[in-house]
This record gives sequence, structure tokens and C-alpha cells, in this order.
Amino acid sequence: MGSSPPTGQRPGARELAKQETRDALIAAGLEAFAEHGLDVPSLDAICSRAGFTRGAFYVHFKDRDDFVVAVMEHVLGGFLDAVIATGDDAHDLEDTIERFACELEAAAAPSRQGRARVRPVLGAVQLYRLVEAAARSPLIRERLVGILLQAVERVAKAATAAQRRSAVRRDIDPRHGAELLVVAALGLIGAVELGVPLDLGELRRTAVMVLQSERSRH
Repeated sequence: MGSSPPTGQRPGARELAKQETRDALIAAGLEAFAEHGLDVPSLDAICSRAGFTRGAFYVHFKDRDDFVVAVMEHVLGGFLDAVIATGDDAHDLEDTIERFACELEAAAAPSRQGRARVRPVLGAVQLYRLVEAAARSPLIRERLVGILLQAVERVAKAATAAQRRSAVRRDIDPRHGAELLVVAALGLIGAVELGVPLDLGELRRTAVMVLQSERSRH
């Protein structure tokens, strides 16, 4: 894992070069995993694609599982940042649901050739591949669980902010509601990547209606 310079200090050329190398390896891993899955690409192939040696790889990552964790953090972190609204807006939770639905719709959208375009909702790696990796690796499983718990915390914070403004029902525990939404999101991602036909717009509307307070509907 990369390290950050002390607060108040700008990174030097060496630190920037190290970060660029790490970023290039992760980018190469994303490309290779998107094309061939998590298990097929060799570390040599990934390093070659990035333009570095295995020696450079081991400066940044302990082993393959450590590398997969870094790729997973990059993919899921970017997805969560794009989807989960932040700030004190009363409609943060509704915005989060809307953004998530838009990501699903984009992944499920038909191609210009009229064929169904099944692509990873997360952008590069299918969710089920991450779950498979977590099943075989305690390290990957621990980090995946950690990321999902962070997502729960962020959604719960959005729900709490909305409750203060009477935009979300007060009889729903924010934490429990967030857990339900995150678990449902995992199922929806898997369903979309499998090609299950869903009316995502109607699902979004239903989720908002279930969570909204009576006051916010009028």
C-alpha cells in the first residue's frame, strides 16, 4: 500500500514516481482483469502491460492478493464516491438512490447494435469475481467486508441527515436502513450483470417511496 507524505509537506519527485508506478500497475491490472478475469492474468503479464518489472511490483504489493485488494479498493472506492451523495442536503439519500439507479441503467443499456450490453456495473470487474476472490482469500474477504461496512456508514449518515429535515421516515433506524440498502444494492448489481430484466426506474421510485416521510411527499 502506498504511503502519504506528512501533513503540510508536498510529495517529492521520488514519492511522485513511486505513486505513478503504483497507479500504472493498478491501471494495468484493471485492464487485464476486465479482459480475462481475476485469476488468468499472470503478474508478469500485468507488469509487462504497465511497463515495469516484477521487482517494481513487489515494492508496492506483498503478493497477488495484496494487489487484488488494491484493485478492488480502487474500483469500489471510485464507485461509492460516484454514487453516495455527500453533504448536508436533505435529499442526500434520495440522490444516492438516484445515482445508483443511473449507474445500473448505464450498465444495462443496449448497445448501438441493438444487442444487450452486459458490462460490469463497477466499471472494470464484475462483482461476482470479487466475491469469488473473497471466498478464497481471507485478506480480500476482510477488506471487502470493510469497504461494505464503510458504505453502510456513509448511507446511514445520509439517512440521518435526511431524517433531521423530515425527508426520510423517522421510524426507520438509519443504520438498519443503510444495511438493507447496501445488501439490496449488491443483489441488484449481480442481477444487472447477469442480464436479469428489471424495471430500474420503477425500483428506484419504489425505494424512495418506502423511505420518504409523509411530510416530504406533499
